[in-house]
Amino acid sequence: MNIELLRALVLVGLAALCSAFGWQMHAWKVGYDESAQLRADQAQEKLARQLVAKVAQQTVEAIGGIRVTNTTIYQRTRQEIVREPMDPDCRIPASWMRQVNSARAGELRPEPAGAMPGAAASAGR
Repeated sequence: MNIELLRALVLVGLAALCSAFGWQMHAWKVGYDESAQLRADQAQEKLARQLVAKVAQQTVEAIGGIRVTNTTIYQRTRQEIVREPMDPDCRIPASWMRQVNSARAGELRPEPAGAMPGAAASAGR
């Protein structure tokens, strides 16, 4: 065998061996990058689940703190009248004053007061 042929075969074998080694290193690198990305995605999903759980817990606590109170319009009006009585210098018609006085007295149904002043004038328009 010729020395040049042997040298050529060794160089081809060495090139094939280097190519195979390079290809294997590339495969390892791709696998490592994919596993690192998978770990990062899992960590991000875990953080998202923790945030959702925290918000859900706060929502449950907020809903638990809600107290329902049923207040009728009459009760609210009466509370406001007792809390903020009318100014004695206020000028209102007598029928309105009767309604205010009956509301202050706690009567549930004050007597009807008739037509409002000015209602007949605006009805003809």
